[in-house]
Amino acid sequence: MTRAERVSRNLNRALHALFAADERAWLLGEDVADPYGGAFKVTQGLSTAYPDRVLSTPLSENGITGVAGGLALCGDTVIVEIMFGDFAGLAFDPILNLITKSVAMYGERTPMRVVIRCPVGGGRGYGATHSQSPQKHFIGIPHLALYELSPLHDAADVLAAALRRDEPAMLFEDKVLYTRRRYVDGRVDDRLAFELRGTDGNWARVHDPDATGAPTLVIAPGGVADRAIAAATRAAERGRTVEVLVPARLYPVDVDGLRDLLDGAHGVIVAEESTAGGTWGSEVAARLHAEAWPLLRGPVELVSSADRVIPSAPHLERTVLLGTEAILDRIMRLPAAVPVPRTDSSPAGPPPPDPTSAAPSGVPVDVPRLNPNDDSYVLLEWLVADGATVEAGEPVAAVETSKAIEELAATQAGVLRQDVAAGADCAPGAPIGRILPAPVPLPAVPAPVPQPAVPAPVPPGRPLPPAQRRIADVVATSHREIPVAFTAVRVDVTAALAYARRAADETGAAVGLTEVVIAAVAALHERFPALYARLTDDGLILDAEAPSIGLTVDVGTGLFLPVIRDAAGLDLGDLADAVVALRMKALRGRLREEDMAGMNLLVALNDTPGVTVARPIIPPGVTCALSVPDVHREVVLDGDGGVRERTVADLGLAYDHRLVNGAQAGAYLAALGDALQR
Repeated sequence: MTRAERVSRNLNRALHALFAADERAWLLGEDVADPYGGAFKVTQGLSTAYPDRVLSTPLSENGITGVAGGLALCGDTVIVEIMFGDFAGLAFDPILNLITKSVAMYGERTPMRVVIRCPVGGGRGYGATHSQSPQKHFIGIPHLALYELSPLHDAADVLAAALRRDEPAMLFEDKVLYTRRRYVDGRVDDRLAFELRGTDGNWARVHDPDATGAPTLVIAPGGVADRAIAAATRAAERGRTVEVLVPARLYPVDVDGLRDLLDGAHGVIVAEESTAGGTWGSEVAARLHAEAWPLLRGPVELVSSADRVIPSAPHLERTVLLGTEAILDRIMRLPAAVPVPRTDSSPAGPPPPDPTSAAPSGVPVDVPRLNPNDDSYVLLEWLVADGATVEAGEPVAAVETSKAIEELAATQAGVLRQDVAAGADCAPGAPIGRILPAPVPLPAVPAPVPQPAVPAPVPPGRPLPPAQRRIADVVATSHREIPVAFTAVRVDVTAALAYARRAADETGAAVGLTEVVIAAVAALHERFPALYARLTDDGLILDAEAPSIGLTVDVGTGLFLPVIRDAAGLDLGDLADAVVALRMKALRGRLREEDMAGMNLLVALNDTPGVTVARPIIPPGVTCALSVPDVHREVVLDGDGGVRERTVADLGLAYDHRLVNGAQAGAYLAALGDALQR
């Protein structure tokens, strides 16, 4: 497939094309001029190419939008950037009472070519006032159309469609999309294809061309589209056919573009990141019920984020925002599609098997919904062995939610059978085991009368959280088995930081010092193979064929070590994408064993402000761990006796002394320092 550009680069290119074609186009917004180019770098290069038509404004959304209305009344085209969509509320008055009303309140229709761009959505830890999805608050304003950027639509086509109406529009841009690549060539992946359909290619239909059966339709805009696609993929593994429909225009809702897909669909779900109540999804449902009810097999279902303020802490944020698991849960809650009954006179044959009849015998041990904000839990441990006899009410398993550990009790006496292994994810309502009837016991010899037991004293304190127990086990094993040495070196990272900024500008990816260090570490594999090797249980040295670099991700409730495989083969943009993807999976609790396997060198991030030196732990099976602390400035003498300021980081290397000696460690750090200073 064609290598796709990133969504932010695609939008930037669309804006450049608009300004080249329209000499009366303006861009207004806070910090939109170069070299900053907007908070998310979408407007880079525009002020350099069109200095008289790109204006960085004061911090006044009301004023910016009011000026845009005046320019539009004069016949100009205006693009407004609201730095964060949360602040669109400050522009509500000019949107409601000036820009939109001006289309029709002067006795004749007046073109008002204004597009108000709003970065929206969470998932980046920006907190309560920088993470909202306020689209629903602008639905129903006469002459105002709402659009949303997606990885399936070309931004130039979306802008053109919005401006062709000669009426104001708002373009919502989910922030999680900016660094992601678009889907092109009609393919999402090896299994899923997509097509654009409807007026202006408004609807993107993501489907499996080889799937059979009545599909469940999931309507999901913008940044929710990828979550819906992931849910559809997982639903397919459970025997469900799911198609994802992604609109470019949210409002007015294009029902005509959906009619032929609704005919024969098993059900319809609308997924959006805003909170429930008066939502875009409600508008979609109302329109479909009013105009396409004969085509529906049931009411349209809605799924949204929790009705709460969005926290900054990543582990709390993901309990509030709509995620893949919530969409999947709503898909699987729909009754499975059933075959249409025969209407001819031919023998019907035996009835189809009941899908529940193949279920294992016994009373299931189900996972109840313990926390309404969690879409899945972790089965920490079985408290009773497989095959053991249990009594009704006896605790049999411990399940970890995002807030606590809960014990699950047997609902009846019998023999426990474990169907899910400890450590696995489990969804609310899903069975993890069974209780079979206990065999009839033989007559027992009367037992002696038990003496009253003296209760053991309960020690003070509280138990160590499970995630911290796992970390403690790794640290204890490392200290017990690995003879660790440690060397640190101060490195001038001024050039590396400048290189990261240039790479971020060129690729549109979130490139920083971390990515530059990982790239340099991967590039040194061939020169220093011993630092990437591992010691087998037989005492043999096994060299790594390619550098697979692990990095530390602290999500607040635990430390994870995901791995970037074959890191030397990735450019900085792709490397940054891989880092972001792993961090997001960790934040959402979706890391799997395969995401954390195969590491042969660890980059430990200890960049808490003020931390200048850190000694990392070497995970078992790895020879070296490199710590990257916070950077700091220092003043040094230059060669002419003058002084200059530089930015430095004290990189530390912990190494297994069985495979690496001090001279090798020093040479490695020197080579790494040279690479970062070029």
